[in-house]
Amino acid sequence: MEMRDDLAGTGPVEQVGFSVNLDSLPVEGGTDPAFGSVTWRTLVCGDRTPSRDMVLGVAEFGPYGTLLPHRHAHAEFYLGLSGDGVVTLGGVPHQIAPGVAIYVPGDAEHGVVAGPVGLRFAYGFAADRFADVTYRFSAHQL
Repeated sequence: MEMRDDLAGTGPVEQVGFSVNLDSLPVEGGTDPAFGSVTWRTLVCGDRTPSRDMVLGVAEFGPYGTLLPHRHAHAEFYLGLSGDGVVTLGGVPHQIAPGVAIYVPGDAEHGVVAGPVGLRFAYGFAADRFADVTYRFSAHQL
């Protein structure tokens, strides 16, 4: 049985399985122009769930919504769920749509523009908490 430090740092806590309903989670983002218009919901995150080593969430974009070009040290994946759009990764455009996975290496510049019906994708990081991922936004726009 795996043990980990608890969220308050007071001692070990047993790792347990759990489930999270996306529809029950608050919508975050969409208010900071540095990010663009993207919103997200965080499903798995060590400061919210009894987990570690993984962050999982769902990003949501309205028609032609954006996540502005940025970098972070952690590698990331996207998995298209609905709608479509373009992920520009290292200057190269990649179509994202349902069932399409995109791997973003650590420190690779990337940004997203949704298509005319919007876009929804799952994203994940190999990190304990979303707060451990430091976004560094680029000077140029999409």
